[in-house]
Parts: sequence; C-alpha cells; structure tokens
Amino acid sequence: MAAETDWTIRPRKGLGRLEFGMSPAQVDALSATYGTITGRGADRVADDLLRETLAMFANAMSDDDKQALVAEYADHGPAADSVTETRGDLVLRYEGGRLCEIMPAGPRHPLFLDGRDVFALRGLEPLELLERLNEGPGRYADTEAVFDNLAISVNGFGVSDSTTGVLALDDSDPRFQERTAILREVPYLPEQEMHRYVLHSLRAVNDRPPRHN
Repeated sequence: MAAETDWTIRPRKGLGRLEFGMSPAQVDALSATYGTITGRGADRVADDLLRETLAMFANAMSDDDKQALVAEYADHGPAADSVTETRGDLVLRYEGGRLCEIMPAGPRHPLFLDGRDVFALRGLEPLELLERLNEGPGRYADTEAVFDNLAISVNGFGVSDSTTGVLALDDSDPRFQERTAILREVPYLPEQEMHRYVLHSLRAVNDRPPRHN
C-alpha cells in the first residue's frame, strides 16, 4: 500500500510525497523512494551560446531571421531559472528553485490515479478516466492529451485524427511503449501553441446529460 501511495497522482499538488513547491533539497530527502539524481542541468541556452550557434549557419540565415529567432526564444523559451533533473524513474523540473513539473520517465513504474494504474489501462480507458476526473473534455494534438482542470498532460496513449476523433494506441505502436504523463501545479496553456489543440470528448452520446430547452 505504501508503494501505491508514493506513486499516486494528486492533481495540482504532486505525486505521492512529492509536492509542488518543494526545493531540490526537500526532494533529495526522498531519494530512498524516488531515486538519486543521475543528471541535472539548466534548460535555457545561454544567449552567447545561442548567438554562436546561429553564427555557424553563416549565410544560410539572414541577419533578420537570426534576430527573429533570438527574439522568439527570449519570449517563449524556458525561463532563465528553469532546471531539469532526472532521478530514478522521474524527470523533474524546477523554476526559481521550486518543483513545478513531475514526469515519469516512461511506463517503467506504476502510476496511480483514482486507485487505478494509468499505465496498466488499455484502449481509451486512461483517457476516459482523465476526462471523468477532469469533469470536462481534454485538448488533443497528435499523441498528446491535456486535461486542464487536473493540470495533467499525457502522451502516447492515443492519437487524434480530424476525421475519426481519438484512436487508442497499443503495444504494436512504439509511441505507446514510450507513453508518459506530465504533472503540473497549473494548467499547460502555451499561448504560441494553443492553435494545435482540438477539444474532444470521449463520452458516448448516451452518457451525456440531456439538453434542456
């Protein structure tokens, strides 16, 4: 039971004993459960390194294009204090020295939500579970599904299609083998990417509440 509790998603709060807002030292105190650090580094590329990299393109890009790319990265790139670390079966991200994202590194460890192991569910069951707990449809883009009320994003469980809706992936698809989830304290709402998503509900028509005139 302790193992399940340690790996139970608490939407917008954390995972098991990991809580959003923890410092790296507080997380490290739980290394017996979540593993020791195997890698850690800043997410943002230093401005000088970015400019040196662009200079390598020489005449392949105009000066205006290079400046536009630098400006785009400044506006939409990772925060200056964003740091990612890997430990055990988790990838963790910090901003301002505080834990803000938790991502299981693939389905190598059970991940529980509402008493069910999300990675053990098949077909559309994991997405249906998330939609039910989200109390609303998810946003879909290719193999990604985002549930804003839970502040949970998942990838590799299904694929969205403009004609047929959302189709389940299975063991025969390598994307399913790499399925994962990202837990956050706040919803993932990237302004520059919102156009990619389509709102879709998996609830059957006869499961929906009746319309009132």
